[in-house]
Amino acid sequence: MVVIEELVEEQKSDKVSEEATKEVKDATPHEQEEDKGFCDQDGDVFFDSADYHPDELERLKAEATEYKAKGNTFFGQGDYTNAISEYENALMICPESLKKERAVFFGNIAACHMKQNNFKEAKEMCTQALTLDPKYIKALLRRAQANEKLATSTALSESLEDYKKLKGLTIDSYTQKECRRAERELPPKIEAKREQEKEEMMGKLKDLGNSLLGKFGLSTDNFQLQKDPNSGGYSVNFVKK
Repeated sequence: MVVIEELVEEQKSDKVSEEATKEVKDATPHEQEEDKGFCDQDGDVFFDSADYHPDELERLKAEATEYKAKGNTFFGQGDYTNAISEYENALMICPESLKKERAVFFGNIAACHMKQNNFKEAKEMCTQALTLDPKYIKALLRRAQANEKLATSTALSESLEDYKKLKGLTIDSYTQKECRRAERELPPKIEAKREQEKEEMMGKLKDLGNSLLGKFGLSTDNFQLQKDPNSGGYSVNFVKK
């Protein structure tokens, strides 16, 4: 179950005035160059300065919130691709000094990826959100859920770690229940997955060994490992077949 409470929160920010919008559109190239944004290697503009005039900061925050509201609408309609686009627009316009707001945008993108079963991407977006807000409960829960769905031994271990972190925070009854379930169910799953991955790795190594030894008329069956009961070490014995 994906917790998506912030997607239905009432939008409280003021609307951007027509005058402010016209002012931005009519800005000269020189004035636009003086903007406090910067471009990354893909040409996307991000705003990283905390030295905004309060009115400008509020304008950018309000514009980012409008993009978020559009994303919420798409999310409610099940259009997760367009929802992601709107949340990304919000991130591009939102000043980096507004860490909690940006964390929510990343968290919402993660929620969209969870709905699309893109668990790796969801995990990455949750990590971005938690970098900005380490106590962001919804992002921590989503990352735990995403790692549990990825289901490698490493991912399951990371999932359990996040559930344990959640227990130290103030959480709702659903999340408390999930934490208890995880602490009960994940340890044996982690151990079983490790054994499975070990067997798969040994199988691949055996196949590789057979492909090499086959050139000499041999196979890995010609070599047996024997454990020394005293030292605990292993010796390799050649067996002719």
